[in-house]
Amino acid sequence: MPIHRLDRALTLKIAAGEVVDRPASIVKELAENAIDAGSERIEVAYDDGGRSRIVIRDDGCGMSADDLELCIERYATSKISAEEDLSNIRSLGFRGEALASIAAVSKLAITTREDGAAAAHELITEGGAIVRSGPAARAKGTTVETRDLFYNVPARAKFLGSARTETLHINRVLQRLAVLSPEIGWKVSHGSREVFHAPKVETQRDRLVQIYGNEVADALIPIALERENVRVSGFVSRPDLRRSNRRDQMFVVNGRFVSDRGLSFVLSSAYRGMLRPGSFPLALVQIELPPQLVDVNVHPRKEEVRFAQVRQVQDALAAALQKALSSQAVVAPLSRSADQQPTQVHAPNSQFQSRSEQRPLELHLAREMSMSKAVHEAEKVRPQADRLVLGQIHGTYLLVESPEGLEIVDQHIAHEQILYSKLQEEWEGGVVRQVFLLPVRVEIPFEQASVISSHLEELAEVGVVLEEFGGGTFLIREFPQALANAQARAGFQSIIETLAETLSNGKDLQETLYKRLLSNLACGAAIKAGDAIPLVEAQELIDGLLKLDNPYTCPHGRPIIVSYSKQELDRRFKRA
Repeated sequence: MPIHRLDRALTLKIAAGEVVDRPASIVKELAENAIDAGSERIEVAYDDGGRSRIVIRDDGCGMSADDLELCIERYATSKISAEEDLSNIRSLGFRGEALASIAAVSKLAITTREDGAAAAHELITEGGAIVRSGPAARAKGTTVETRDLFYNVPARAKFLGSARTETLHINRVLQRLAVLSPEIGWKVSHGSREVFHAPKVETQRDRLVQIYGNEVADALIPIALERENVRVSGFVSRPDLRRSNRRDQMFVVNGRFVSDRGLSFVLSSAYRGMLRPGSFPLALVQIELPPQLVDVNVHPRKEEVRFAQVRQVQDALAAALQKALSSQAVVAPLSRSADQQPTQVHAPNSQFQSRSEQRPLELHLAREMSMSKAVHEAEKVRPQADRLVLGQIHGTYLLVESPEGLEIVDQHIAHEQILYSKLQEEWEGGVVRQVFLLPVRVEIPFEQASVISSHLEELAEVGVVLEEFGGGTFLIREFPQALANAQARAGFQSIIETLAETLSNGKDLQETLYKRLLSNLACGAAIKAGDAIPLVEAQELIDGLLKLDNPYTCPHGRPIIVSYSKQELDRRFKRA
């Protein structure tokens, strides 16, 4: 077939596919433009997960009438003018494709007023074609509204997720941009509901408090290092604060969020030996280096960069992390005030323990007990089930004498299985709730808060009654009675975040998801690895475990008991 030129409308749609793949892409591009415009306040409103409507208002520098009509042209930009500018980019946007791409696949309206201008101007387009242009009313700044995304590309619209899925992507983008701009006030609404409101603050840590809450912010360790041309800053979490995925790991290069496997690997390596497999730290890693040493023009959506000196950047990050994670800041506080809660589901052993904590096989029994006295005391509480707890090792495993030999029991998994069994029994006839006279207050990131808000009824069915307090804050009014006492001791923050993760990953709320909710409730309330427990309580735990139909595996399929027969012990000690 002969070669021919594609028409302008088709080329714009093709180009738009590189920049706009979902509503969150539009939100990212427009919000970045608002930041580049020097805004002090940015408001975002969207409906139906952004598929039907997105509005972004700012109080930035605005545009002139001439620039307004030019801004929807492809490769029209105010941020670069010559080839050499590509090696000195400091703005978030620069390619001149965003507005042209958005206009090509939506119905777009822009109202703007330049600082000092006598009036505002409006531009309305459909599918990239101008429908109306003329004067309008608006204070200084710009409002961009998109409607009916992909209305003229139905094949692309079929690949959009549900409103809830698209909402999660939008909120994630806005949360990250808000982290980087504490000097800007943000307000985000979905439909008639306010999702996030963060007035401008003085420091980045203050912004982290707004997004994650005080408890999480208190568990973050500052990182700072400057080496040659590379400056590293930001925050990483203590080992006692972790996530089940990398979603809360943010890498920023010269003010731009990027995805970089090398930086991610350096972060994971720094925590090796401090976190269990499948656990990930929270991180905000910011890297600054001369613009000519990083190429930001290697990805249509500017999500990847290329370093001129990769090893230098990675070594600087590794050194910054090593410095932070080997400091006293890595140790979680031993005492907490009455209104503070732990930030962690598990407290894994740290490779930076003090010398006195590095005895490899120390038995942690009741305080001031010697091993012989502990065994003597244990004889007083010898159970009917003929299992005797001898002690605890590494604050995690219970040593149990059985008629057959020796058993090692994971205390957390054992307690989790007991609590899960209680919840399952109650689930058949309705979970028994405990009503709190004084509700428990928890703060969670607004991305998770939006998930919790949309599933309050389902959570009430499993015994968790929450009242939305606004700004990512919830009041726990009722909690499953079987878990209330244990959870009051362990803290409610992590379990609410775990429930949000479960709900956001679930495709439905049928019996399978309810079982997952119950198992996660039990997991969050159970005794943790690292908790020293009195010998009497340890014995009660084993007695309760042995009463279960299945005392050997937890709801997640992990083993609870490892057994060594007397014959095996005799063989090991050559007594056979």
